[in-house]
Amino acid sequence: MFIEKEKKWIHSKDLFFAIEGVLAQGRQAVYTVTGMSMWPFLCPGRDQVILVSCESESIQKGDIVLIQTYLGNYLLQRVIKATKNGFEIMGDGYCFRSGYFPNDCLRAKVVRVIRKEREIECTARRWKILSICWIRFRFIRPLLLWMIQKSISLKNKIKR
Repeated sequence: MFIEKEKKWIHSKDLFFAIEGVLAQGRQAVYTVTGMSMWPFLCPGRDQVILVSCESESIQKGDIVLIQTYLGNYLLQRVIKATKNGFEIMGDGYCFRSGYFPNDCLRAKVVRVIRKEREIECTARRWKILSICWIRFRFIRPLLLWMIQKSISLKNKIKR
């Protein structure tokens, strides 16, 4: 079955409004990651995320969620702690927590990542293990991020 994909460039303030409309219809929404907050798990310009509407009770530690803050901006980050009333989030590329948000800030949950035309299920065992390890070892995250950046830099120098 061939599915025609239409690419459309829109401003971020309009993007999330459109995404919420798609999700309200019970459909999945796909968009290309643009920010660095989820690097190295999600790379801007390369990776796409598939979002679904969800109930706050289904959110677990390790999930990637889309939230809307009370200031109106949107964040796509990983849940590092989930409670009955809300959740705490943190970007994979950050060394600090973004904060605690009540359940009514939740807009969607990432269920799959599209990377180089391959879909990765967020429920896949390898993805879950890497996610939980990244959360658990956040105290050494600055060192890990530095090592990843240095290895990419070295790899690029070798290619030249």
